[in-house]
Amino acid sequence: MCTSKLCRHLIKHFTILLLWPIYSAQAAVTGYEIASDELYANGREFGEAGQYRAIRGTLTFAVDPQNARNRIITDIELAPLDENGQLAFSSDFLLLIPVNPASGNQVTLVDIPNRGNPIMQRFNLPTTESPDGDAFLMSEGYSLLWLGWEEDIDRGFRISIPGTTDGENIPISGLGFAAVRDAASWIKHDPDALVSTDYLLTFGLSQSGRYLRSFLYLGFNTDEAGRQVYDGVIPHIGGASRIDLNRRGAQPVSQGQFNATSYPFADDAYADPLSGVREGQLDNPRARENQPKIFYTNSSVEYWGGGRIAAMIHTTPDAQRDLILPENVRVYLLAGTQHGPAAFPPAAASTGQLQNNPHNYWWPMRALLTAMTEWVRDDIPPPPSAHPQLANGSLIPVSEIEFPDLDIDASLNSLDAGIRMPNPLLQGNGAPGAELPLLVPQVNEDGNEIAGIISPELTVPLATYTGWNFNNPQIGDPNRLYPLAGGYIPFSASLEERISNNDPRLSIEERYASKTEYLELITAAAEDLVAKRYLLQRDIPAVYQRASAHWDLLMSGQ
Repeated sequence: MCTSKLCRHLIKHFTILLLWPIYSAQAAVTGYEIASDELYANGREFGEAGQYRAIRGTLTFAVDPQNARNRIITDIELAPLDENGQLAFSSDFLLLIPVNPASGNQVTLVDIPNRGNPIMQRFNLPTTESPDGDAFLMSEGYSLLWLGWEEDIDRGFRISIPGTTDGENIPISGLGFAAVRDAASWIKHDPDALVSTDYLLTFGLSQSGRYLRSFLYLGFNTDEAGRQVYDGVIPHIGGASRIDLNRRGAQPVSQGQFNATSYPFADDAYADPLSGVREGQLDNPRARENQPKIFYTNSSVEYWGGGRIAAMIHTTPDAQRDLILPENVRVYLLAGTQHGPAAFPPAAASTGQLQNNPHNYWWPMRALLTAMTEWVRDDIPPPPSAHPQLANGSLIPVSEIEFPDLDIDASLNSLDAGIRMPNPLLQGNGAPGAELPLLVPQVNEDGNEIAGIISPELTVPLATYTGWNFNNPQIGDPNRLYPLAGGYIPFSASLEERISNNDPRLSIEERYASKTEYLELITAAAEDLVAKRYLLQRDIPAVYQRASAHWDLLMSGQ
């Protein structure tokens, strides 16, 4: 549910003030209804980008059912058509754009809402007291678009789509892909669009990260005129999964934690030993053209649970070999993190046997967004992929995990990854029901992962951070994982406490001579990440402050 002040501000009900039709032979965006157009945040200045406008309303679309790019949309042949033989629909939108377009960075970032909720404001590190956080996105000069794509929700950014004409009136939900495609094409190619920038990025998180993988797989990065729409795509915490949207009777809002993955998993085509099919997420007839630059970013949870098997993005379908990634693709594991960072200080364990994982991945995510922007706009190559690999032992079958003995009342080694879901585009549906392989990141003697983007909190640790958390027995099977949660296991403060707790991990006092030494090591680790472009210089103070607070939390009694 969307409860923050900013979130409520972004999705408040629209009151139509202006209807503006667009007449273009090529444009699939046919018009817009503006509900409001006002200075954002009472005219606040956002650094060199200056003031922003907030424009709310509805975009109207019309697509040609006969266009080859649209035939992939399920039931489009059953759609009601207007007098021009077009299929019309509309989507809620919000634009935040610099009042002076020249002060922006020439990049529009398109948010794919999660169940109607806006998500990309998390790059700003918002708080309850400051919904805009440090206003990172605005101060960097991005133009920002939130757009509805999902019909089966009752609030937030929605799409209004017609039903089939066969008497069943089933929503043609695949139009949710066309909306995101055509809005981008409008911005990129129509000089009369409400915002016009040279480059477009799109970001999706969890459900909407899976949406973006489907968007690419089905070929929607090419518009009706055969042109590329997005230059860069960041599917975040979606693993190797896609979304149930382009199906008759689809309910994308309900497809949650488990069994959301079907072959193919990786971008290039590799033969599937189970189905005999050879296809790729990008290497297929729909998606080979106009491929964007892509960052697949995942937390540790996407490797461990939820049927999302993130390791299959970068391993062969038989889970036996590492892959050489396409030149336009990077893969990053945000090591030691959970699906969404828990609050800090961490609360007591409740739904899981462990406290939830508070390891914050938004600092490296800001660096990666910056790197993607520089890649598409300035042709500066991004930092190399950072993920575990079979070849060096940092990616292993779950049966080989070497987690320290911390008296956890469940067995990691016996977990499974769930089963394959059907892929109706493939002969035989891609071997649905087959068990998925579970490859997970290997850990060190502290239980912390050894590959991926290793944050200062892992380089200079005070705790173990996991991508898994077994159910509290009071709420479920204690041998199964609580959905999408990681765990946090702090080190003992002293040697005496460690011995008392029978903890094999070194205590904090055994690792660091003082808080001063600890913070010096944190700063050095942060500066190393900045040099590697996995952290921004501007975020070192925040990393330092978190580390200082973490030390005080654990050592206050010493």
